[in-house]
Amino acid sequence: MRVVVVGTGHVGLLTAATLASLDHDVVGLDEDEEKIGQLEHGVTPFYEPGLLDLMEDGSSSGHLRFEVEPAGAVPKADILFICVGTPARASGEANLASVERSARSLARHLSGPVVVVEKSTVPAGTADRLWNVLRRERQDLVDEIEVVSNPEFLREGQGVEDSLRPSRILVGARSVRGFEAMRRLYEPLTSEGIRLIETDIATAELAKHACNAFLALKVSYANALARLCERAGADVTAVADVMGSDPRIGRAYLDAGLGYGGYCFPKDLQAFERLAARLGYDFPLIREVARINDEAVHATVEKVKDALWNLEDKRVALLGLSFKPRTDDVRFSPALALARRLLDEGATVVGYDPEAGANAKSEVPDLGVAASAYDAIDGAHCMVVCTEWDEFRLLELERAKGLLAHPIVVDARNLFDPADMRARGFVYYGMGRAVEHGGL
Repeated sequence: MRVVVVGTGHVGLLTAATLASLDHDVVGLDEDEEKIGQLEHGVTPFYEPGLLDLMEDGSSSGHLRFEVEPAGAVPKADILFICVGTPARASGEANLASVERSARSLARHLSGPVVVVEKSTVPAGTADRLWNVLRRERQDLVDEIEVVSNPEFLREGQGVEDSLRPSRILVGARSVRGFEAMRRLYEPLTSEGIRLIETDIATAELAKHACNAFLALKVSYANALARLCERAGADVTAVADVMGSDPRIGRAYLDAGLGYGGYCFPKDLQAFERLAARLGYDFPLIREVARINDEAVHATVEKVKDALWNLEDKRVALLGLSFKPRTDDVRFSPALALARRLLDEGATVVGYDPEAGANAKSEVPDLGVAASAYDAIDGAHCMVVCTEWDEFRLLELERAKGLLAHPIVVDARNLFDPADMRARGFVYYGMGRAVEHGGL
């Protein structure tokens, strides 16, 4: 099929590269000429494991190309994906201005039957708005335009895997023609057993927000549980293991730590809560999820303060600056929220991340960025594990202990075994584990 993907951010670029790998002819559109130039030369605007290889395969096969102007690609397309950003407004509602602009721009170039797919995360009711825009712009093609919802369920750092081997594909449509087009598009995946779920459009739109909100709820539940475990002398990791053994609950997303971050969860939670309010339903549980998430960073600050007493004239090393491992994304990163809090308290903060150092520095200019974990640790009064990169699991602990001014570790991702760390001579603070008051 001939596919056009509007927007080359995380979702758009992965969508374009994946569909090209399925032997569809794909054009990635973006109004940012500099970004398109980089993509044409094989340079990705963000780090995602395996994406560059996927793009190179698409380019070499001739199935993937990138353009700035829609005039050449849109009239020939069978399917148009809208994958533009939907950032939060000051009110918390999703800003859908880019979605509307994209629809108007595409409408000018339509020439025949086409399926327009909303891939961006949008509140329920957006497809109706999208349809109204397309209908007003192109009255002559009203009977030939279909609008479909096909939410993404990509995890940053695992986006290629999630694209090529998704847990499910969700399609919301209003007609047989819309469903048939999407079945044909995804047939290479569904023929291998990937589940295709077909619903009405409102259900598909709402399901995306519902999934993200529930995953964030599990993270915040684990962090609230961590506060309780610290007071009861229990180990939150062991408690979560017991909970996870129940198939009704599952172990995923029950790791206590610094909390969730990234572009999606914070934004989508706000948008979901605002959608509920607009529909006349108060959803206080969503607000509490966000509050507990903020509390996780505060709890980590308090552990550092408990360990170091005063933060003035103290150097704190942060291991991990991205909001999660396997990405360079620092948007709403809890590690950077922690860095800002520690800087405000008077500490000197130096961080290291395998991929996100430059992005972190641009967000927090007063943050020192080291070239390695050991450079960050050298001379620090406290080491804080903020992101669970595999590199940190393999840290040479004896070397780290020798570099630290004081052997204090605040393990905000519960990466290490408490008994082992204490046996090695570290003063160890975990999350949701018995607190040791043995700092300065």
